[in-house]
Parts: sequence; structure tokens; C-alpha cells
Amino acid sequence: MTPLEAFQDTIGRAKRLLRMHDGLVNTRQRAIRSDWKANFCELMHWPQASDIERVDSKDAVVVLRHGASLTPDDFSGDAVSDLLRSAITFGVSAIDRYVHERIIKGFVAAFREQELTKQQKEFQVPATLAIEIVNRVHSARRDATVIRPANEIRKVVQEALHKRPFQSWREIEYGFCLLGCKDLGKELRENNNISPQDIDTLKSTLNKIVARRNQIVHEGDLPRHQRGGQVYVQEIRRAWVEESLTFLEDFTAKLEKV
Repeated sequence: MTPLEAFQDTIGRAKRLLRMHDGLVNTRQRAIRSDWKANFCELMHWPQASDIERVDSKDAVVVLRHGASLTPDDFSGDAVSDLLRSAITFGVSAIDRYVHERIIKGFVAAFREQELTKQQKEFQVPATLAIEIVNRVHSARRDATVIRPANEIRKVVQEALHKRPFQSWREIEYGFCLLGCKDLGKELRENNNISPQDIDTLKSTLNKIVARRNQIVHEGDLPRHQRGGQVYVQEIRRAWVEESLTFLEDFTAKLEKV
């Protein structure tokens, strides 16, 4: 699996959530017609007294069975908007996983260069993980089995970076410093023929997306507490979510050239 393949898989799931949102929002405003209900119950061999509900979206007609835990309110724009929030979290996860994969796959080669970045020189792994490498290499030699030290190093680095996010501009910039990239903004400009102003816009847009993702994941997308205020979920626009996923795809394409 390449870093780009990892990104495309996860961003594809984010887009599916966006499609699910579009296909599940209830557009029906009237009660189910009695004749339609009777005909449908007859078709399904259900009792005519069945208390069924109908939900109409742009992609589907959903019939809620008698006694269903779901109600038409669960398909309202506000209720289904949580799919938009989920799409944003998956979108940010896609760029996070992409950068992780870039680091893991390029780490060993980058650290073999004679001139290292400050971040490379200061990078450390826990002593316990370093000891694990030594023990595995010694065991392999003792058992006369083939082991590639570079692969063992990658495993340890992956474990060390497992809990570290690479989502915001600062975090992604640090990740690329571990690959020997001293100035990510400059590399992006030169390899994508974009201006310093474009980089500033890119940073700002990325950080806003990540900040909203954090609000969703860590705060339930509720506004910060105000004394005496009512609980309500912040509005999330479908168009903004789509624009954000498109931005993340475009940003990743630019990172691929670095």
C-alpha cells in the first residue's frame, strides 16, 4: 500500500458519507397517504393496521416498519448532518494517514543522508523500542534467520509515531522535516508553481478544517459553554464539507510532488 493509496481509500470513505447524507435527507413534508399505505402493506403481506412511516429523499424511498426504532425525524437535515461531520473527520484522517505512510516508507533512506535537518537530529524513540530492535537482530543471528534491520527500524518508528497526529500545517511540516525537507512551503511552491500567497491560503484553509475536526471529535461540535446558554450543535454546511474534501485531495496531490 502506497501513501497515496492509503489516502485515496480513506477519502473515498469520506465521500461515501457525503453521498449518504445527500441520499438520506427527508424531503417529505406530508403524512403518508392512506391508499399508498394500504397498497404497500398488501404488497408486503403486512397487516393493514401496521403503523408504517415513509421517508422520501432524492435517492430513495424508505419505509419504516411498525415498531421501528427510527422515526422520520431521524432523517431530518439536522439529524443527518452528523454524516457531514463524520465525512470531515474521515477527510482529515486521510491526510493524517498519508503523511504517516510517507514518513514510515521514507524514514530510513532520509536518515542515511549526510546532512540532516534539526528535527531529524532531535528525533528519538523510547529506549524500550530500541532494545526491541537489538533483541530481534540478535535472535535472528542466533537462529541463522534473515532479518532486515531497516524493516525493524521502520516498525519501531511506526510505533513511536503512532500516537502523533499529522493533520495541521505545523504537524505536517514537522513530518516532512523528518524526511529531510527543510522548507515544505518552498518545496510546494517550486514543485507546484504556486505563489507565497497561495501557501498562506493553503495553511489557513487546512488549519480551519483541522480545527473544526477537533471540535467535532473532542467537543461534540457543541459551542463552548456559555453560562445560561442552551445546548445546540453548530451548523455545518454541506457545500463546505465538499469543498474541504476537494481541498484535501488537491493538497495531497501537491504533497505528492515533494
